[in-house]
Amino acid sequence: MRRWGWACVLGLMLAGCKEDKAPEAPDAGPVETGPAALTEQEPNDRPDQALDLTRNSTVSAELTAQPNKADEDWYRLAPGAPRIAEVTVSGLPGGDITLEVYDRDRNRLVGINSEGEGKPERFPNLFVENERFLRVVPTRKGVGGAYTLEVRMRAPEDGEEREPNDRAVDAVNLPLGQTVTAFLGHAGDEDWYRIELPDPAQPSNPEGPGPGGTAEDPATAPFGESPSQGTPPTGGGAAPQGMGSTRPGAGGPGASQGQDDALGGGLAGAQGMNGAGARDGQGNPGARQDQGGNGFEEEEGAAPRGPEGDGASDLMAQEGMQGGVEGFGRDEAPPSPAMEGTFAGSEPPPVGSQAVGEAIARALDAGTAVPAPSEPDVPPEPPSVALKIELTGVDGVRPELSVLSAAEAPLFTLRGKEGETLSLRNIGVRAMDRVVYVVVKTSWVGTGKEARRTFNTTMPYTLTVSQEEAGASAELEPNDELHKATSLTAGGYREGFLAPKGDVDHFVLKTSEPVLAKVELTGVERLDLVLSVVEPPEEESGKETVLLRANDGAIKEPERLNNVACDGACYFRVEGASRKVDGKWVKDFENAEQPYRITVTTVPDNGGEEREPNNTADRAQDLTLGQPMRGTVYPVKDTDFFRLDLSDRPVRTPIRATLLGILKVDVGLYLHRVQPDGKLSLVQTADRAKGDQPERIRYSAEPGVYLFEVRDARNRESNFQDAYQLTVEESE
Repeated sequence: MRRWGWACVLGLMLAGCKEDKAPEAPDAGPVETGPAALTEQEPNDRPDQALDLTRNSTVSAELTAQPNKADEDWYRLAPGAPRIAEVTVSGLPGGDITLEVYDRDRNRLVGINSEGEGKPERFPNLFVENERFLRVVPTRKGVGGAYTLEVRMRAPEDGEEREPNDRAVDAVNLPLGQTVTAFLGHAGDEDWYRIELPDPAQPSNPEGPGPGGTAEDPATAPFGESPSQGTPPTGGGAAPQGMGSTRPGAGGPGASQGQDDALGGGLAGAQGMNGAGARDGQGNPGARQDQGGNGFEEEEGAAPRGPEGDGASDLMAQEGMQGGVEGFGRDEAPPSPAMEGTFAGSEPPPVGSQAVGEAIARALDAGTAVPAPSEPDVPPEPPSVALKIELTGVDGVRPELSVLSAAEAPLFTLRGKEGETLSLRNIGVRAMDRVVYVVVKTSWVGTGKEARRTFNTTMPYTLTVSQEEAGASAELEPNDELHKATSLTAGGYREGFLAPKGDVDHFVLKTSEPVLAKVELTGVERLDLVLSVVEPPEEESGKETVLLRANDGAIKEPERLNNVACDGACYFRVEGASRKVDGKWVKDFENAEQPYRITVTTVPDNGGEEREPNNTADRAQDLTLGQPMRGTVYPVKDTDFFRLDLSDRPVRTPIRATLLGILKVDVGLYLHRVQPDGKLSLVQTADRAKGDQPERIRYSAEPGVYLFEVRDARNRESNFQDAYQLTVEESE
């Protein structure tokens, strides 16, 4: 028994001892050294008979030519993890082949038949999350032959589209400011991207995570997930945080302290004109006041007016007037002074400043009434958001880009040129839309039977959508037609881009009372801008009429229009000038990086200023005897007509017309009589062309209608800043 006891103890000790050996590694299976070489196994003409492809594979197969039906081969893509599959089917000798993709439930997702007879078909970036089915079939019955199916799989990368994404429900989520890489890989390819816009009611969080935030942040979900993959539903998406974009409805960045406007007009002073508190004389000249919800809110950082800004322009105007008065003879009284603070001679004084009181006092001393500043009661425009869209070009492909609302209503569409890179600025979408779609597809080229849609299976494009920094002050594309014009606000501005080449921008100023508008357009590098006043067509099928056109400046130089009469709605056009290249006139200016700024300031139309356009006899402005009329000779070759009606006079009327000269321009004064047939008959001139010296006409006028014409005597100079003054009086 004792022996058996020791034997048991010894056995237990041996059993408790473990051999100190390294654990064996699990068998990883065979090492992949290249694509699997497979052979099609018939029958495989149904999905449940499909050949499984789990990794890179090359399949040798054949389609049987059958007279009564087309043979079809099915394959099942089933990788162990999400993959991007590049699928290529070689062509059939003497036949055309089609490649189709189905989901796990046998729903057809896409069909590819882009190439012709005997040529291969290729799907460069099919996204396979679980499984996909491939169907290879000839395009018509009785065609067959051997072919090769090649499948190459790789892990998906961040910032890559996931095909198929040719519907809104399959759209790729594209956060603002991020870039996606994608292919227009076949003729019918459409790529949809879902853009969530920030909520204007919620301020952005500058300290929040950027586009590369954590997965726990719903605003920074993994790139490329569709709405069905856990993203917020349409209309309920959270705004991406940390994008640093300007909140819609907020003004653009203000000018630095003490900085003047680019046109020398003093934007800060204009910003304080029409503020809510300005009508009570309490407006802040250095801050943009809210204008009744029209999208222009208070602008931080606006340049405050210095002490020299409150009365400097009025003082200069007075000095210029005194210089003109001294030119008269001692025995002849100068014309009565004109109203101060208008566009012709100086900038309007900021409301609520000391200059206003001084201007009113001077006007009262001269017996002239000053109208109280008023703000047109114009309904506010609905708030909008401006987007910047950059699409790189693809060799041999003519792209078509569209922006759609959440209801898939078109907001913007543009067809580019073949291989052209598009940099689209200020694409306007409604701020009420929380979601918009950007769709990129190939455009048709050729006509008739030769028409086709181009594609490229080897060269990708990149797409970036971001919010414009100009915010509520941005122009809103498309505005290339008058009925799509971007609204302007008196005392406000818009920033726009001329891009792509040939771009034309329209703006509209709506007023509830007659005003005179001064429009200033800043210069832009590489651009020769043209600023025009356009009249809408009277009939629906008619063409608009260009009433006034300013192109005094060359490349990089500003343009201006003075004293544009506006009562109801005025339309302005910004475009590039034509230039001659290789014997042809073209408009190939563009600059998608530097914006222009169009600024509008207005004053009430009190009858003492010219009303542009008045460059034709039928647009002549009525004159009143004894009342001075002020105007500018701008732009170059500007002609101003004024109408004096003496038809009710029983006898001749002796008149004396005096035109005060201005710097730089040799003004000329011409008196015409309107004949019964409407033609003009020149009866007297005064164009000595002696600089800023006054011109005078004395004439004994028979009863009738007369026109006074004011212009540069040589038609070669202009002056947007200094105003001439025309006074017609009865003489003894």
